[in-house]
Amino acid sequence: MDLADTLDDIGRRLARLAESVLGDWPDQGGRDWTARAARLRSELAEQAAAAERFGERTAPDDPATAGTERPGIRLGDAGGYRVEDERGVRIAELPPR
Repeated sequence: MDLADTLDDIGRRLARLAESVLGDWPDQGGRDWTARAARLRSELAEQAAAAERFGERTAPDDPATAGTERPGIRLGDAGGYRVEDERGVRIAELPPR
């Protein structure tokens, strides 16, 4: 289960809990608590959508090579090649002479 799915699941559980609280606490306090839970659920939905967008942006172009890269930041080496994508940490470089 990925992050977006987990956040969606938490939002669904929160909605069920809010319904239960409102059923057991039908006064203004229960309505206030339910309103706070609704705002939290809205925030969770926004974060789930953001996580989904991030996953799409950082997914490998070729699914066959997914998972073959080592995790962590990529550091410069003496290999003499440049990487064009904008992901990862940028290493400070001196300007050419």
